[in-house]
Amino acid sequence: MRAFALEPEAITEERVVGTVLCQNVVAADAEGRHRIDKGQILTADDIPALRAAGEELHLIAMEPGDLHENAASTRLARAVAGDGLDIGPPVESQTHLRAARRGIVEVDTDALRRINLLPDMSVFTVYDGQPVLESKPVAATKVTPLVVPEEVVARAEEIARDAAPVVRVRPFTGGAVGVVVRERIGGRARERFESAIQMKVGWFGSPVAGIRYLSDDVEEIASALDCFTAEGVSLILAAGVNSTDPLDLTIQALDRLGAETERRGVPAHPGSTCWLSYLGDVPVFGLAMCGMFSRTTVLDLLLPRFLSGQRVRAEEIAEFGHGGVLNKDMAFRFPPYTDAS
Repeated sequence: MRAFALEPEAITEERVVGTVLCQNVVAADAEGRHRIDKGQILTADDIPALRAAGEELHLIAMEPGDLHENAASTRLARAVAGDGLDIGPPVESQTHLRAARRGIVEVDTDALRRINLLPDMSVFTVYDGQPVLESKPVAATKVTPLVVPEEVVARAEEIARDAAPVVRVRPFTGGAVGVVVRERIGGRARERFESAIQMKVGWFGSPVAGIRYLSDDVEEIASALDCFTAEGVSLILAAGVNSTDPLDLTIQALDRLGAETERRGVPAHPGSTCWLSYLGDVPVFGLAMCGMFSRTTVLDLLLPRFLSGQRVRAEEIAEFGHGGVLNKDMAFRFPPYTDAS
């Protein structure tokens, strides 16, 4: 690209048409007020207003191998966007990506960082693992200068191809959830408990396959867990478990069934004593009863992952420590249960 300045008296069609304007220009004449925004590729129709403004112009002449900011931003957006995203038109070189469906955002943070290390390239997203509603903003791309070398955009596209994709919205599967409970509750407490389960699970479009209140009998607990897996549920919630007791009956039942323990304890609070096991491909998540009532617990961070079909590993849970103080300021990270839109 070639940048140059032009005095008002030197404005001609030959020197201006096809160049990129570097500043906003406002002019007034007998026909009214005219505004030409920076970044606009100038045409012959703009010349009267440019002359009427009476100011020095800063212009960029694009050369072979150059890309205008809007074209570059659009290419960058198309490169990083995976499925579940709608790409909007560029506005001042910023292109927005919105959720095409309700789901969980997945971001390849390493690829994101590598693209953002390139000159003039910027891609910014919501947090990886964040649940979003349809049409909500998920990410945006931005090109800083008005004209950029195409080779830089091509390097970003190559990084994005290797990541495949950099950002996407994974849909919720609608899989059923089974619940086993080992605390004796009744009356209004039971109603509140069941209502909380229905509300949370229902937000993801999943049905509750059943809520089974169990006695302190290992065989009964094992049978209930086995029945839920046979029914093909996507998740089992085990409420009322003493996770610090290695002889807890639910834990014994899981051991009898050959469950694989993925993680005991989570580096976040509330919910630090939760645990995760797998019966085959079915996650079994153990939590205290109170974990069903709050909307800012480890459970609410993990439900979007479980109910989008992800297999949550201990390595992923270990990363919860960064941002693991789950106070009211973290509300944006949780499903907006009260928003049904």
